[in-house]
Amino acid sequence: MDPETLPEVPQDEFELVGRLYPESAWMFVWGRRVLHDLAGDRVSRFLVGALEPGCWSVLGGDTGWFAIRCADETTPATPSHAESFESAQDAVAYAVAGVAVDANVSIHTDFLRDLDVLDHVQDGPRDPFVWALTDEGQRLAEVSRDEGARSHAGSVVDLEPVLGSPLGYRVCPWVPRPDSGPSISVHALFRTHVQRRLPGDFGASTGDELPADLLLDSYATADEPYVFTLDTPFHRRSLPRTVHSFARKLYVVRRPIRAYPGFPVREATVPAQGLRSVREPASKGQGYLLPGAISAMVRSGAIEQISEAEATHIYQTQRQAQSGQAQSGQGA
Repeated sequence: MDPETLPEVPQDEFELVGRLYPESAWMFVWGRRVLHDLAGDRVSRFLVGALEPGCWSVLGGDTGWFAIRCADETTPATPSHAESFESAQDAVAYAVAGVAVDANVSIHTDFLRDLDVLDHVQDGPRDPFVWALTDEGQRLAEVSRDEGARSHAGSVVDLEPVLGSPLGYRVCPWVPRPDSGPSISVHALFRTHVQRRLPGDFGASTGDELPADLLLDSYATADEPYVFTLDTPFHRRSLPRTVHSFARKLYVVRRPIRAYPGFPVREATVPAQGLRSVREPASKGQGYLLPGAISAMVRSGAIEQISEAEATHIYQTQRQAQSGQAQSGQGA
């Protein structure tokens, strides 16, 4: 792709978030979370709206989206691989998969089974279970073969040595594409994994205005770009461990903010206190994606971190005002 056809950078990430609709405004947040699960700290090599050497970037175009990799150790950053897509989700999946490839994330049989590439079969009741290729695996192998050299990085997982082998965990090495037999490009496997974990249109929104004096909180670090209403259960916040592992931080909106409602995960986990008798997770509460990291919003004065006593005072004052308005309405 001609670099001159690529959008100018930098692009403001929050402005790109505003262009995601009808896709989810949380697309980039979810992409980073999926990548962190795959490649840990290499998540820093996934960028939105910017180009850096050795990084993968998602840029917004006039009519679509771009996934771009820049060459290593070149200044200024020089695109070495670029693909265009109609949807942001496809661009994010392609770029996140590219970072996973660059990080040499291992692929194993459990991963392939989770992707529905492999399943176990048994010829007879006394025969051992062995690995077999599924219809989805065959489809991905055909797609991978058709893509050929267009897919980032040429390595594949050769499935021939796995098929028919006894059921069990094994790491699948990356190899050059063989002349025959089923194989799937490493990038295609990671791309499929990411696609299935991105939100699509889940939580799609054109945005809400958060009013001044709205109380919010967070258990995450201040470099995260989202906060929650006070009634949001911990298990809807996509944090590990338990509520006791984190310090709760309280905030109040000081001036109206444009934000996007949603959550960093599609489904909440069942809370710990519900394990004895499994029940549906709570659905109350609301998360909001801010125009920037919490720390940046505090520095700008848009929100302010407050103490528990201050939050209690604001909450009680608001409740009293609401009660007074209700009584006035009844008297009228």
